[in-house]
Amino acid sequence: MKAYLLWLTKFLTVLFIFIFLIPVLIATTIGKIASNNDSSTLLPNKHKIAVVELLGPIMDSKAIVEDLYKQANDSSVDGIVLRIDSPGGAVAPSQEIYTAVKTLKSIKPIVVSMGSVAASGGLYSALGASKIFLQPGTQTGSIGVIVQIPNFHKLTDKYGVDFLTIKSGQLKDVGNPTRALTDLDREFLQGTVDKIYQQFLNDVAEGRNLPVEEVKKYADGRLILGSEAVKLGLADEIGDIYAAARAVYEIKGEALAKNETPKLIYSDDKLARFKKIFGSKLSLLNKILGADEIHLQQAEFFLY
Repeated sequence: MKAYLLWLTKFLTVLFIFIFLIPVLIATTIGKIASNNDSSTLLPNKHKIAVVELLGPIMDSKAIVEDLYKQANDSSVDGIVLRIDSPGGAVAPSQEIYTAVKTLKSIKPIVVSMGSVAASGGLYSALGASKIFLQPGTQTGSIGVIVQIPNFHKLTDKYGVDFLTIKSGQLKDVGNPTRALTDLDREFLQGTVDKIYQQFLNDVAEGRNLPVEEVKKYADGRLILGSEAVKLGLADEIGDIYAAARAVYEIKGEALAKNETPKLIYSDDKLARFKKIFGSKLSLLNKILGADEIHLQQAEFFLY
């Protein structure tokens, strides 16, 4: 019975993703690509800014980090705008993007432009930037760590289904959904959450030049609107992506005249945006389906 319910849940999830989410994603992406291509042709300008987009859940950082390094070493662009529209995601990829941004801004200014949401892992990724722009209604903050573990042991007990586990240590199957969480499991998971949270807290304080104790006052997982984020020091200014691009030249000591507008250079790959979003969705899908079987019983920590 449990196996059937699990299979049905997976099947319905996959059906929803492929019938509803992916078609909408494709249509939206193609529309945005066409729109960006049209707007870029209207800006024949020698001032060029590369736009690196961080879109959707952060499940992998490889493509974003590679793009950041590529643009940082491209002599044809003057700086980078990291455009973030993400609710967060896995811990390590968010930290890797943060580290890359922090390192590369010494080569070329990297300014963040936040879209509708840049929360938790999305905020973490931005912390190393030279400057952060957002809108008054941008949802950011959500400083915290979460791990959620589905548990079916009451169902398996009720229907008399046994899952036999042979393990090398007491914590090897932490997060096993077929048995109750032990005190040792809970202690280990809470300890890990606390350690990651402290890393997040320290990096917010360092990246934004704020006292840790001050950050703690609102680092309880709450969402923070852009207007409040500026007051708290989590962001620098209210402004759109072009304001972020102009800030690159201010940082370089080469402020543009009022009538000059930087040209935004997006990836040469016309489907790069689709790949970035779809890649994160595919990573989530693989986790739902249990494609990585060796980690099926392991708890996963997220910055959401």
